[in-house]
Amino acid sequence: MLAAECAWTVLRAEHARMRELLSLVDSTLKAGAWKHAGAAASPIGDLIERLQAFDEATHRPKGVVLLQILRGRSAESDELLRRLEAQRERCDALLSQVKPILKQAESGDTAAATTVEALLEEHRQVMLDHLEQEDTLLHTQTAALLTGEEWAAVVSSISDALRTRKG
Repeated sequence: MLAAECAWTVLRAEHARMRELLSLVDSTLKAGAWKHAGAAASPIGDLIERLQAFDEATHRPKGVVLLQILRGRSAESDELLRRLEAQRERCDALLSQVKPILKQAESGDTAAATTVEALLEEHRQVMLDHLEQEDTLLHTQTAALLTGEEWAAVVSSISDALRTRKG
């Protein structure tokens, strides 16, 4: 199943990029200089924007057809998809919570900084678990349940998403 391996090669490369961005957020957070950024450009805010932009504009569109094809195939796959969607929603909600508090934290508000750190740590843990589940459980489910023709459709949708990003 060459199509399946091609699709997973692209998806895993994107997962690696997301892990890299999460690591950059974590190391910047731990360095602590962001707490005193004040009016300067926010290093944490910029990294969050890069992570969100990559996830929403690059990664998520590639999985749409894959998830649509998998949905309804088995109770186990449907449960996995529900968990992944819940994690995705939690990650989105956490980043939405961080943004308004970040400005206060960067101005030296220690309570706000503590909240930002806690929210971003939770986001990192949930996202890392999410990516791991995609790399293992979702990969296993799709390998067992999708046909060659369905994989061809997935690869075609990934190609379309790549062309759209380049265009």
